[in-house]
Order: sequence, then C-alpha cells, then structure tokens
Amino acid sequence: MSRKLIILIAIAALGLEAGPAAAFFENTMVSPRARAMGESAVAVPGGAYASFYNPGLLAVRTSGEVGASYVEPFQLGFNDFYAMGAVLPLQERYGAIGIGLSEYKVSYQDVDLLKETQVTFSHGLTLFEDFHSRVDLGYSVNVYRVEQSETVSGLNPGDDTVLGVDFGMVMNLHKRTTLGFQVKNMNNPQIGLDEEELARRLIAGVTYAPYEGVLTTFEIDNELGQDVQYHGGIEMTVADGFFLRGGVVTGPNKLTAGFGYYLQGFSLDYGFSTGGGTLETTHQFGVNFAWGGEAQ
Repeated sequence: MSRKLIILIAIAALGLEAGPAAAFFENTMVSPRARAMGESAVAVPGGAYASFYNPGLLAVRTSGEVGASYVEPFQLGFNDFYAMGAVLPLQERYGAIGIGLSEYKVSYQDVDLLKETQVTFSHGLTLFEDFHSRVDLGYSVNVYRVEQSETVSGLNPGDDTVLGVDFGMVMNLHKRTTLGFQVKNMNNPQIGLDEEELARRLIAGVTYAPYEGVLTTFEIDNELGQDVQYHGGIEMTVADGFFLRGGVVTGPNKLTAGFGYYLQGFSLDYGFSTGGGTLETTHQFGVNFAWGGEAQ
C-alpha cells in the first residue's frame, strides 16, 4: 500500500474519531482563546474571529483588531490549519465589519493532497438598545473552495467553490449576561463531485460574568444529523493583562485549557484540547493586535 493511500485512510479515520463532522470543512477552532474555553465562542464578547463564530458580536466593537493563529490538529504532521481574522468598526449606528480567512491543508512530500480555503465577509449592527439591554444581529457570507489532487486510482476529483450564508444574534442583559446563537450554512451549500452538503449547525450559548475578571460560558452545538455537543468554559484574570482559561467538551469528551497575555494592544494566546480518544492533544497558538477605541 502506498504512503499516499495510508495518509488518506488516516484522514478518514481522523474524521471518524474526532467526532461529528463532514468530510470537508470540519469544525476546526480558529481561535486559541475559544479552544481553551471549552471550544466556546458564540456568546463570548471580543476577539478578531467574530466572523467565524457569530457576526452579531461585531456590533459592539469600538476598536479595530487583527489576529492570526496556527494549529497542527492532533499533532499529525501531514496536516496544517491557518486562520486570520479582522474587525473594522464603522460609525456607531452602522456597527462593524469582519473578515476571516482560513486554510486547511494536507500534504505529502511537498504535494498538496487536499486544500480547503474559507473566506468570510461579515457585518454586525445593533437592532435595539436601552439602559439595561441590547440586541445585536449579524450575517456572514462564506466562500468555500476545495482543491484536490489526483487519487491513487487515477481519479481527478477536481476543484469546487460554493457560497454559504450564516446568521447570528447577540442579546446582552444587565451587562453581566450575554446570550448568543448562530445558524451556520443556512442556505445548505453543496460542494465537490458528489455534491456533499457542508455542515449545517445551530449553536446557542450564554456567558455570565459573576464579578469583574471572571467570565463563564456554556454552549450547545447541534449539527444537523449528528449528536448534540455541549461546551463549557471559564476565563479568569489572575494578574494585570494575564488570563487563565479552561473548559470541557462532550461528544467526544475533551478537556481544554490555555492562557492569554495582553500588553498595549498586543496579545499572545495559547490553547490546547485533548484528543477525545486515541488521538494526541492539539496545541494552538495565536497573536492579536487591537487599536483605537476601547479594547474588547
């Protein structure tokens, strides 16, 4: 059996072991912070990656921010995942726009066997606000592109590009509680020769800040046709600009943890999650830079 075929079999096994996911564009965390907090982000304010997790989070941004992260899922050397995100605030009544870019690549001997690229354009704005509460909403348009090399049997699956549409909403209650949800790929995009449906998901979550410097979050992730996943996480400020994070995930069961350090607009984040079975722990690193306004 060729090494190329072995790698392809390993990829298929990885998808089965890692939990519910489609063959293309699996749910890989783009943010080390989110990974560390139980892979939760739909109702967590702040961050450059709002376009991926919930475009409704963009509405409250008064500062610009860019971020980039890298992860080698499960420490398997043949695959890499890169992500970048940016938030650009507009005039207050128009909210903010977000941009996201991610690339997942499987390579062997300098040959790219598979490359998945996602480009996301988002907009979020405030729908309602009073002294005690506010409601924000947002939408995203995702450009998904798959590029595949010829298989060992000589089949050329070719390349394909499709569009996906997301919708998100955030509700803030009494400044301590935030509710959020996202509908992912609500237009049911299909990609590839077999017109494979990309994962359609409903994610709903809540964050609660019991007191200053502590943020807790709980999230439900329901992918169509798969078992529901539950996520929980916490972030604690242990020193000025230094954060510790931890969390849990079910289906498969995983533990997560990490830290973040913020100084004068720059931040460094690290998060890890256990393999949820026989797979190795995943380590993720990221850097961010924020400017103008009030950092989130």
